[in-house]
Formats: sequence, C-alpha cells, structure tokens
Amino acid sequence: MTYETGHPGASTGALARSMLCSPAFDVMPMKSVFLALLLLLSAGHVLAAETPELPPSWTAIGVTVGMPYAQAKALLRKAGWVAEAPDNDGDPSFAAHPEVDCGQGWDAICSAGFSRKNEAYGLVLTPTDDGNLRVQGVF
Repeated sequence: MTYETGHPGASTGALARSMLCSPAFDVMPMKSVFLALLLLLSAGHVLAAETPELPPSWTAIGVTVGMPYAQAKALLRKAGWVAEAPDNDGDPSFAAHPEVDCGQGWDAICSAGFSRKNEAYGLVLTPTDDGNLRVQGVF
C-alpha cells in the first residue's frame, strides 16, 4: 500500500519514519514533560507518606509535627498523658528526657511512648544539631 507523500512508491513505514524524524514531531519535549510529571507525582507521594497523622486528642491540645519535644511533652503531661519508660538498659539518651530511647547507627530514630487510659502512642523524634529533639511523627 502506498500513500501520497510527494515520493512515488513511499510505504507506510517510510511515512511513519519520516514523521518521527521530522522537526515537527520532536520527542524530547514529550520526554521532558513525562519526566516532570513523574517527578511531581513521586514527590507528592513521598511527602504524603512522610506527613504523619497525629492522634486527634493530641492535635486538640496543640501538639504538632516539627515542634520541640520539650513543648510537646509539657502539653501531653498537662492533658494527663504519662511518659512510658523505655525498654533499654543503661544511661538515657537524653538526660533531660529519660523516657526517650534512641537507636544506634546512621538511620536510627529516637522515640518516646505516652499512654492515657486505654490509649498508647509513640512519638518519633529527631535530634537537632543543638542537642534538642523535634516531633517527627507518631506510631
């Protein structure tokens, strides 16, 4: 089968190749758009996965992700939450906060457990460069 392309005897394959190779059908902008959309969706997914939901009873008293742990601890204790002792032996990771337990290694996290009546949660904490802790999430 042949089509009128200005070249006698041009085939369908030749027509497709000529369209794909023509400057009017540049694939690079489409690749760039696809890559940008892929990165945007991936970043949104990671951000959503890393943004933890705090218990409603904690947000109601003002506990938020990113706040200093000392402030969150004070709010929780004032609302009747009790800090749980960690399951480790030895000296506490933070003298001012003996309920905090920190793992070892490059990707280790710190945590502190709190309970009240029939509820119990653990705070994920991040050490800061100045030796303090910030609330990172909940488990």
